[in-house]
Amino acid sequence: MELSSGNGQSHDPLDGPGDRRDASKGREGDRRRVNWRDFRRAYPGFVFTLIVAVLLFLSLDVYLVQKRRAYSAEVANLRHAMTDAERQRTDAIVEAEQDKARIGLELAKRQAKMEKRLHLAVAVDSGRIYLEREGVVLREMAALFGPEKGTTPGSDSVPVVVPRGELSIARVDENSIALEGGTAIDAAETDVASADKRPIPPGNVRIGRTDMKAILPNLSPGMRVYFY
Repeated sequence: MELSSGNGQSHDPLDGPGDRRDASKGREGDRRRVNWRDFRRAYPGFVFTLIVAVLLFLSLDVYLVQKRRAYSAEVANLRHAMTDAERQRTDAIVEAEQDKARIGLELAKRQAKMEKRLHLAVAVDSGRIYLEREGVVLREMAALFGPEKGTTPGSDSVPVVVPRGELSIARVDENSIALEGGTAIDAAETDVASADKRPIPPGNVRIGRTDMKAILPNLSPGMRVYFY
């Protein structure tokens, strides 16, 4: 319904001061969309990008499912080719290795709590690093970890993983704590590690620059670092 104003012009009572309609274009200036077809016509680029992204995610999911099925089938075939004695021996070896890893982590965690000298404790699962002495936490820091890099069949490359157990500091500078074995705890370019969007090298650790500056005076070559 349209009302007539005193100057002889008519207006729609639904039109308000925030109406996006351009009066010079009449009804053609109305940008409001009431259904999917209008939205698709108004933003074809966005809709196309959205569809492509959905298709890519679906393709990735299908690929991962197929790879998992292929690996499961390969394991089943290998186990089927084994004798009962070989299967039992393999299961025992796997279980022993898993138990050994769990024992090693618990031992490193206990040693970190009992260590009388100043040391660093890296809790990989919780993403925290602690500057400790005799179980007393002097500083707690958030940490980010680089991806673990495996090996491919036929490759002579060495796998790179976040270490576990006891290590020692080999070298210290204002930007990095180099550990024996090649692992490094690096300082981010920002005060908070999560704000630094640079990729983390495989197997390395990153902490905020503020945390690095705070603990740097307490670090020295030979200091122990416990990963668990």
